[in-house]
Amino acid sequence: MATNPMQKKARNSMLLGIVIGLLIGSIVIVFLFLQLTKLQKEAEQKETAFTQVYVLNKNIKSGSKITENDLVAVQASQEAVPSDFLTINDITSNTIAKLNLTVGSILSQTLVQESTEKITSDLREQQYNMIVLPRDLEVDDYIDIRLTLPNGQDYVIVSKKKIKNINEDTVWLDLYEEETLAMSNAIVEAYRMSGSKIYATIYVEPGNQTGATPTYVPSTEVINLINSDRNITEEARRALAERYTASIREQISSQVSQAGENGNTRLTTKMEEEITRSKEARQEYFEMLNGAM
Repeated sequence: MATNPMQKKARNSMLLGIVIGLLIGSIVIVFLFLQLTKLQKEAEQKETAFTQVYVLNKNIKSGSKITENDLVAVQASQEAVPSDFLTINDITSNTIAKLNLTVGSILSQTLVQESTEKITSDLREQQYNMIVLPRDLEVDDYIDIRLTLPNGQDYVIVSKKKIKNINEDTVWLDLYEEETLAMSNAIVEAYRMSGSKIYATIYVEPGNQTGATPTYVPSTEVINLINSDRNITEEARRALAERYTASIREQISSQVSQAGENGNTRLTTKMEEEITRSKEARQEYFEMLNGAM
């Protein structure tokens, strides 16, 4: 039976369409297979790509130094490693934490900085038990020590000092000579004035916060003592002279003069009252800590 030319043409077109469809399908399948294989290989590479990094083996407070003893080397996935991670060679004797860091934190440039604290020949450890302390003050916290007067004026005596040790009413600090003299002068003046006090305030993130500028100015007698003391460096003399201004000194002296003849009596009474309150507050805090342990 003769084939209709139109039917033959239609059949051939159908067959050609099937062949083309199978060819395209095959190409798509091969392409998808290759892409899947590529993704699997990349996933395997990511799973097996590790980098040695250093993590903390203990919690570190903001502003505290980080030493080699605080670190341990571990293998971490490259995906989890920050681009600015630190090696052991990047840690110096002045490396400090910007934030409060926890165990297992990978050290990176964004988490640390170099301390600008200088160790000079006039740096000495001092103890004070007449400062009104925050009840939750702890070792390694940073504080400003301030003087507030009865008229509401408030001065920074010592700026951004680290608590080396502490008990219920006593703190241990490292102070430079001019800071020690300023503290001694402020203590006498504060307790001669009824309603004044010396107190401490805590830095929230000392690793990120710059120290406050001291605004308290010692008396002329203290300035003379500094100028005559060979143990005080030339830099300390200049720094203290720059801070000294007659206007601020006059405000403080005015408050002292108002104490009158009763100043010495107030000195003893006020000191006893502040020490008692400090002991009671700190004792309460220590008892709370011991009860929670």
